[in-house]
Parts: sequence; C-alpha cells; structure tokens
Amino acid sequence: MNSKYVINSKLEVKGKDILIVWNRWYRNLWDELILLWTVKLLLQQNKKVTIVCYDPEWLRGFFVQFIDVRKVSFIPELPKWIRSLFRYIFMYWLKWFIRFLWADTIILWWWEILTEENPWAYWYWRMSIRPFLWKKKLENLFKERNKSDLYIMWWVQIPKNSKKKRQLLSLLKYTTACYLRDFDAVDEIATHIQNCEFFMDTSYFAYEWDKVSLSNEKKIEKSYVVVNLNKNAEKFFDEFVQDIKSYSQRGYRIYYVPVAKGNNVYYQDLQYSQRLEKALWENVDFALLDWEPDFDSFAKVLKWAKKVFSSRLHLYLIASFLGCDTKVYPYQRKILKMQKVIKELL
Repeated sequence: MNSKYVINSKLEVKGKDILIVWNRWYRNLWDELILLWTVKLLLQQNKKVTIVCYDPEWLRGFFVQFIDVRKVSFIPELPKWIRSLFRYIFMYWLKWFIRFLWADTIILWWWEILTEENPWAYWYWRMSIRPFLWKKKLENLFKERNKSDLYIMWWVQIPKNSKKKRQLLSLLKYTTACYLRDFDAVDEIATHIQNCEFFMDTSYFAYEWDKVSLSNEKKIEKSYVVVNLNKNAEKFFDEFVQDIKSYSQRGYRIYYVPVAKGNNVYYQDLQYSQRLEKALWENVDFALLDWEPDFDSFAKVLKWAKKVFSSRLHLYLIASFLGCDTKVYPYQRKILKMQKVIKELL
C-alpha cells in the first residue's frame, strides 16, 4: 500500500448549513452512490443538508431506499441557458436562489468537475455556484471573520489553456479545501492550495459491500456475466463483443446493466443492449439487470457474476468493491487513474 494515501471515511467540513452542488445528470448509478455517502457522512455530523440537483423528485425517490429523506432538502440547480432561466423564474426561484446565500458551506463536486476533457467544465461549475461566489467577494471586501466555506471534491486538473487556468486559480482562492480521489490530482492541485487531500471515492462507503451474500436467496441456477457498454467507449465495441461471445456460446446468461439512463446520447446506455444482443451468438440468453428499483437485489446478482465487463467506471468500481473479477475498457484517463487507486488501496 502507498503509505502516503490511506482510506479515510471522516469528511472534515466546517459549518452547519451545507449546500451540495453536484452532477447535472441523474439516473447515473455511481454518481448517486457517491452523493449518498457524502450525505450520510454529513447527517452523522448533524449537518443541515440541501442538495442542488437536476431532478429533485427523482433523487428523493431513489434515496428513500437508503436514508430518511425528510432530513434532506432537494432543490433544482441554477439555470445555465435561457430556457432553464425562464423555468427557474416561474418555479419560485427566489426561495431556491437564496439558499446559496444562507448556506455556511458549499460542497462542489462531480468526477469531471474541473477538467479539460470536458471543455465547458470551468465555466459550468462557476455558474453553478455564482451567488455563493458573490457572497465570498463581499465577505472579503468587508473583511468578515466568520466567512463561508467552499470545498471542491473529486477530479481537478490544472488546465493548459491560460484563460481556463485563470478561472480555476481564481476559484481556488475562495476554496477552503480540496478532497480529491486520485493521486495525480492531489499532487498537482496541492501546489496551488494548502489544504488538498486524497479522499476515497465515497461510493466505497455508501453500501455494506462485504455483507452481500447468497443468504436467504434462491440458489443461482445458471452461470452468467454482467456487462455494460456506453457511447464514450464505442471504439471498444468489437473487442467487447469478442470478450463476451466466448461466454454466450458456452450457455452463460448475459446480464446487461444500463448504468446511466439520462436523455443525452452519452447517458443512454440502453441503446447498446439490443446492439450487443444482435452481435452475439444467435441463441444468446440476454437479459437486463436494473439497479434502480431494488439496489439490494442488483448488488447480490452482481456479486456472484462469473465476470463483469464494463466500459463505465461506475460499474467497474462497484464490481471492484464487491470483489468481482472485472475487466474495464478505459475510454478516459479517469478510469486509468481509479484503476491505480483500486490496485493500491483495496
């Protein structure tokens, strides 16, 4: 194990009134699990938690399986374009907008939060907390002692583009601490902010992975593998099919997991289920494995898969936490980075 980095589940966050500003997309399994444990940690510390998200009603409905949602507030994200601005204004916007000014602390996070792999990331995330940044500027102007706090979590890169670099460094000036989950990011950002630490991807803590077993379950009647493919990893399609075909031809059931179910083409994993089924052996035993309605059942099926094939980092991490034999197709650097973390710490 790398002695410099250890798994720590204690999240040090100042303030009592916490506003979590997170990923715009939703119905994306891994993101929800990261958020879930972050919320659990804050509730254990008796924090008042508000989540700013794309679809408050859906998120509340999914979290009912895991936490008492009455202890958490769910509000819409700030508008980014004209259409969303009008929708926001006509839906009691002042009540939600003012939460950014009332909050003691903002936690700003997502995997591709500040990275050049997402060209709009630096602009988008500044817009996501704009009222809070106005508040910080006023606090600095009037030299207030009890200033509000900003925490940045997960993946941050120092951009090569000079304009984006200035945007990032100006944001770091208002940042209390960075909690980043890959080693390279910690080393890079620590040169620009004093409080920068490694913090394990919180999906690791979100569920009792070691307690998933076959107890009180019907004995598995057929061997199977679990798979996922997405738009980003389309270049691996032929390799993916060849890897899975050897199992389908031996009579294994193929469970396809639609990890992401968003509206954007990059978040519509279901589009690949039929394509994969057609590309495999003609008599393939192919079925969907959904995670949304009953996560416990999903985890038990995943746990006992003969092998897991995934292009989504999301499914790779969960399968790794469960101890599954897993192959991942690295379409982005984030997958390689997390493979390194998993190898060194688990």
